[in-house]
Amino acid sequence: MPTVFPAFAKINLSLEVIGRRPDGYHELRTVFQAIELHDLLTIEVADAPSIALTCDDPKLSCEDGNLVTRAARALQAAAGVARGARIHLQKRIPMQAGLGGGSSDAAVTLLALRRLWEVDIADAALRDLAAQLGADVPFFLFGGTALGLGRGDVIFPLPDARLPAVVVVSPGQSVPTGLVFRSLNAQLTDVAAIHTLEACSPNSADWLTTGNDLETVVFRAFPPVLEARDKLLSLGASVARMSGSGSAVFGLFEEAAAGEMARQACLESGWRAWVSPPVSRAAYARRLQGWEADPAP
Repeated sequence: MPTVFPAFAKINLSLEVIGRRPDGYHELRTVFQAIELHDLLTIEVADAPSIALTCDDPKLSCEDGNLVTRAARALQAAAGVARGARIHLQKRIPMQAGLGGGSSDAAVTLLALRRLWEVDIADAALRDLAAQLGADVPFFLFGGTALGLGRGDVIFPLPDARLPAVVVVSPGQSVPTGLVFRSLNAQLTDVAAIHTLEACSPNSADWLTTGNDLETVVFRAFPPVLEARDKLLSLGASVARMSGSGSAVFGLFEEAAAGEMARQACLESGWRAWVSPPVSRAAYARRLQGWEADPAP
């Protein structure tokens, strides 16, 4: 019987780029928050070792390079699994929007198949596999609120943030992450000047005032992202900023009714928009237990 698993999106409550690392990546300090917006993965175990992926979005490749397929095969190889899986992905999280949809799909694939295949693999080994797949993937093994250091892949769970209504807006602009960081490089500190960051627990004042260091680059190159951020502020958001490397932005509203009014106004502007509450760490773990469904198409 197939089992359905939600793969939740994230927003970055704050994102600091500290400098360039010797490995070519960037040293980050970010606060992740899981939110209700999610993809759906329907997974059925197969006796043969093949991994078959389908998707309802024709813009998304289901070939070997897809993170879901890569995650399944990485777990097979690491744990010596002889079985396979048929996986159907329903895309709801916009792609190349800074909401972590592909990373979340990969992490949930690891968690789901570890259970469905009854794999005996330690949490630390699963985190290593996740980090090899992408910098954001380890966060989605935890959910809730978390501090990300290193490339964003060294995760320290934090107390769940208490957030007002969260409105997420996708202005329909694809923003390539690599392009954003290449454009930022000229402004960064030399590698030798990067200091070791302690895994301290940021409070709300930290992320409220820190912001997102990638905004300047993205706002200049992709004006619709700035327009969406400013729209949320004009609609009364107490905080509005870009998530990750964009193009999605989010706004925090004190009342649910104000958040819904803002969502409607953004829809009228021709953008995709959601009221998407935060997902606590406990709720995240509980909902990733999955539920039985009819066979995937």
